[in-house]
Amino acid sequence: MVKSTVRFSESTVDEIESLVEEGVFESKSEFYRFASEYILEQLSDDYEPSTVDFEDIKNDVFPDEQLIEPAEGPESGLPFFESVATIRRFVIRGNVQDAEDFIDHHYNSSSRDALLLEELLECYCRQYGAARSNRE
Repeated sequence: MVKSTVRFSESTVDEIESLVEEGVFESKSEFYRFASEYILEQLSDDYEPSTVDFEDIKNDVFPDEQLIEPAEGPESGLPFFESVATIRRFVIRGNVQDAEDFIDHHYNSSSRDALLLEELLECYCRQYGAARSNRE
């Protein structure tokens, strides 16, 4: 294995440590390996996880269903970058609620595209000084 140093916020490490204490993961290292490989598996059709007992861990952590849909073609029928431009345009014009509604209407809330658009919406709101609604 290759060693890689990554910095995390204290609150992130605290949450991970609490999961380890609760027995959800055997160690912080197991969490980091699993989380990284889980995301890679979701975003890339070609990625094969190499973590020992990956499927068992995944079934323990997500017993009912996956939180992120597998990597597939566009789910909304809209080109993703067109959606990015639409979200940005709404925020620039001060229509954050319309941007949120656009994402909710066109994307499944657990899809990778929706997750990315939500993150971009946060970035645009910070950049342009717009406020998000408190509906979550």
